[in-house]
Amino acid sequence: MFDYSYWPEDLNQELKKQMKNFTHKAQILMDGESFLGLGNDILKAQMSDKFFELIVFLPKGFRTLEIANLLHRIVQGGANVGIFEVQIIEKELERYGIFDNKVLMSDKLHALEGGVFPLILQKHSDFQRIMEKSLPVHSSAQELNMKFIASKYFVAKGEQVELSWRVENGNVTRLNPGNTEVESIGSEVFIIENDTLFTITSRNAKNKSTLSIFIRCLEEEQFELIVSVFNRDLNAYVKIDPISEGEQSFAVYKGDLLRVEWTCPAASSLKELGLGQLKNTGFHNFICLENRLFDFEMSLFNGNFKKQLRFFPFNEEGDFANISSEEEQHIARPYLPEESKSPNKWMNWIKRLVSVLKINRNNERV
Repeated sequence: MFDYSYWPEDLNQELKKQMKNFTHKAQILMDGESFLGLGNDILKAQMSDKFFELIVFLPKGFRTLEIANLLHRIVQGGANVGIFEVQIIEKELERYGIFDNKVLMSDKLHALEGGVFPLILQKHSDFQRIMEKSLPVHSSAQELNMKFIASKYFVAKGEQVELSWRVENGNVTRLNPGNTEVESIGSEVFIIENDTLFTITSRNAKNKSTLSIFIRCLEEEQFELIVSVFNRDLNAYVKIDPISEGEQSFAVYKGDLLRVEWTCPAASSLKELGLGQLKNTGFHNFICLENRLFDFEMSLFNGNFKKQLRFFPFNEEGDFANISSEEEQHIARPYLPEESKSPNKWMNWIKRLVSVLKINRNNERV
């Protein structure tokens, strides 16, 4: 994932260039003059199946025929457009564009102590808030009134998102991906594995309208969890894989010394149900003697991202009744010496590990 932002001297010219580069969806907040200058570029991008959410600031009562015609054509092309009327266009008004929830262009300089991603989240939230208060643009009589929202717009891989919609005056309504015919009022839950563009399209005898939602699937570096087992022969921790792809469950030998490492953005807040509040980067060591669940939650502005890790310990003799032979290969190799099976030497081994845990405890909690 590559997030970036910049503040060009000529924002309109840079927005024109970006029309050819983005893939799915753009959100642009601008004044009427900028809207007229970008109109043809927006129409061309719509022909390439790109979607837009536009907020246009206009002086109260100011509507030219040229702007009205352009608004009509762009809305007919599937854009969601809102007009925000103001007494006068202030110089302090920030004009900006967000492309694919990754690229931010603005005519105002912002500090980036927390990185670019938190700023994009904030501007996306600001855009949604202003759009809700703006006056929606409709194209003609017997207009299709549509509302399409998501429970969240930035998610971790494998996280669920609920989409909800309401359509008035539509005869047929379809949801994509999948081209599925749906009821005019409904909702559905999806598991997000990649960046996904959802569109809902409805039509009646005279009109057709489309709304879109772009869900940004955060890559692993935004919130990364790594599981390792201590290998006695190597005297080091070795990363292990989950039982199956897409499921964060790990099969290990009973008594293994395990390490859970985490990394998340500096501007975020991280906590785990049992460990409490955590630093943004750290690790936790533990000996796996019974089934164990870790429940992590990262908070970043208006987004909460959750991940769970599950551990299932088995005896060295091969008590693998609940897993398949294919899954058995993912079980970490035991690191305990054979003689450690006796009670006294087992306790000696535990004592040696306590010193390791004490050294690392300051890295686990805030």
